Amino acid sequence: MDDGGTTRPGTPRSAEWSVALGVAGLACAVVPVVGDWVAAPLAVASITLGSLAIHVAERDGRPGTARGLVGAMIGVVALGVVLFSLAAGIVHTG
Repeated sequence: MDDGGTTRPGTPRSAEWSVALGVAGLACAVVPVVGDWVAAPLAVASITLGSLAIHVAERDGRPGTARGLVGAMIGVVALGVVLFSLAAGIVHTG
């Protein structure tokens, strides 16, 4: 669909997905054992989509930069919780 060269309104979908996956990853990160294996890919996807959303929003002059940043940061926190959990498990067993 040709929009005549105007900027597209609205937040990029990648920003919305970034926040959703980040929250899901953070929720899964607090579940013992199985949650770590689910939360880590969700966190990485959240970081990737948040970075993509920031790039798209800035390139096209669309809103969504802050939402992409929030999604990426939630993903970073979720990944940090997973890594801390794995490190604590290694130290405890070793």
